[in-house]
Amino acid sequence: MVIFVINYLVVKRFFLRPITEVIEQRETERKTAEKIHEEALARFNEETARMESQLHIAKREAAHVRDRYRAEAGAHRSKVLEQTQGEAKKIAGEAETKLSADVKVAREKIARESEALARLAAQRILGRAV
Repeated sequence: MVIFVINYLVVKRFFLRPITEVIEQRETERKTAEKIHEEALARFNEETARMESQLHIAKREAAHVRDRYRAEAGAHRSKVLEQTQGEAKKIAGEAETKLSADVKVAREKIARESEALARLAAQRILGRAV
């Protein structure tokens, strides 16, 4: 029995105590690592939420800017369209006036030349001056 007690004391002192210390040290390291991980995960989640909030604000601001530029572009387009239509009407009016004048001149020319052509045709057909 004495050998058993001595064997127990030796095993406890040189084998079980170092193993227990290593196990406790690893458990402490595990808990520390888990705590660091949880803190890092919490910081990550906070930063993710902050970034998503900033992204949402930026998207909202971008939508406002886009809408403002669309409105400005629409107003500019309407202005340019009105200007272009006005110029087109002016050009069409000038062309119509010029065309009317050209038609009037052409009709007068046709009337003058048709009388002379008719006289010439009558003189040739009749063989005498008309």
